Amino acid sequence: MHILTLIRSLLKKGYATAAEKKQVADGVAAADAETQEALKDDAAAVGALPDAPAAPAPEDAAKEQEELEKGIKALVTASTKAAATEAVEAMKSEVKTWLESQKEAMEKKAGIYHPEVQEKRAKVNTYIRDLSKALLSNDSVKVKELTTDDTGSPFGGHVVDSELSAEIRHLTTEYGVARREMSTIQLSKNSYRANELVTDVTIFWVDEGTAIGSTQVVLDQETLELKKLGAIVALTRELLQDQEVDLFAFIGTRIAEGFARAEDEMAFIGDGTSTYGGFTGIMGATGIREVEIEDRTATSQGDGTSILHMRADDLFNMIAASHPSVRRTGKFYAEFSAMGVIRKLKDADGAYIYQAPSQAGPATVWGRPVVEVEVLPGTADDAEETAFVGYGDLKKSSIFGYRGGMSMDRFNAGVVRNVANNADINLITTDREAIRWVERVGVLHIIPSAFTVLKTQAGS
Repeated sequence: MHILTLIRSLLKKGYATAAEKKQVADGVAAADAETQEALKDDAAAVGALPDAPAAPAPEDAAKEQEELEKGIKALVTASTKAAATEAVEAMKSEVKTWLESQKEAMEKKAGIYHPEVQEKRAKVNTYIRDLSKALLSNDSVKVKELTTDDTGSPFGGHVVDSELSAEIRHLTTEYGVARREMSTIQLSKNSYRANELVTDVTIFWVDEGTAIGSTQVVLDQETLELKKLGAIVALTRELLQDQEVDLFAFIGTRIAEGFARAEDEMAFIGDGTSTYGGFTGIMGATGIREVEIEDRTATSQGDGTSILHMRADDLFNMIAASHPSVRRTGKFYAEFSAMGVIRKLKDADGAYIYQAPSQAGPATVWGRPVVEVEVLPGTADDAEETAFVGYGDLKKSSIFGYRGGMSMDRFNAGVVRNVANNADINLITTDREAIRWVERVGVLHIIPSAFTVLKTQAGS
């Protein structure tokens, strides 16, 4: 089996000349069918070998020989003729051995024997082998289909790995206004009692020799009871093991945004039902001050039943109706589309009452700061007797209480209720894990009179 010996020697050497490759190909072709089948893969491997290393350029060889001769001549001049002859032979042998070792080292470093090259070749061989199998089996999952018809054939193209984007695209909205604008208190217990001034002191003018009237301060107490916000997310083992996506960070961000939205809804538009944790928002709290959009039917500007009937004077009336302590320190609060209506309003001199934010300060309406609150009603919620815009000092009117931060726990056993299809998920039998987020928060409007709302009028 001369051809088998030749194949093995070439594979061991790692490269082959064109003549050697042809010799192998011709030898395999001349063999019987059984031998051809046995040697098919090895012959293909020989055909894929790199060409034999090129011989050194003539000028490089001449230069190397010239340097060698110079060294030999130096040795001759420094020794006797007999000793020089012996030294020359020894030097030639050493130089030849050194050159051969350097050549072998260079081949191993830059050639097919280098570990990195061998690793890459192994990956390429695997890729080609998988491609061949997919093409032969018409694997529609791995092979691109060159037809636009789902039932069309044949398949063709190349193997495509299924890549999972490390980015999960989503939309974000800025919430958390309640925590930022209201007075926040971290509680060590589940409830908090706040003192409220009910009756203030009375000051008297007193004539000479007359009695000074007595006065007293009457306090009341309001209790803030924290409620629980929670969410559980169940994840399959496959998702958790995919390291390309940081699911914990992504889901944690989405949970935090969802909690912030729930907090804003509770603090601004809560109606006292379980939907908002039993809390009433500042826009509907008992004791707030209310201003209605004026009925301007006589001037064809609307009867005040729609937010689109709002005018600059209505917003100024909110400032005027506010408690004196917040007239200069209050802020306007409105949803984005409602802000779109406000931005178009002008005063009696034709100047816009809205001023865009600048380096000097935030956006203002009638010279007062304005804050966008996405959970407040907008133009899409236009209805009678709806509070659209708020004005006041939330740090005086309301307390946002919380106990510690958001807690997170991870489980790999148990049953989780799937609200979407009203069923249970067994974490063990479905090979899932669950992550639970919980926080305890609440809101208390201790001085609601420090806040004023602008409402649409009731229809006739």
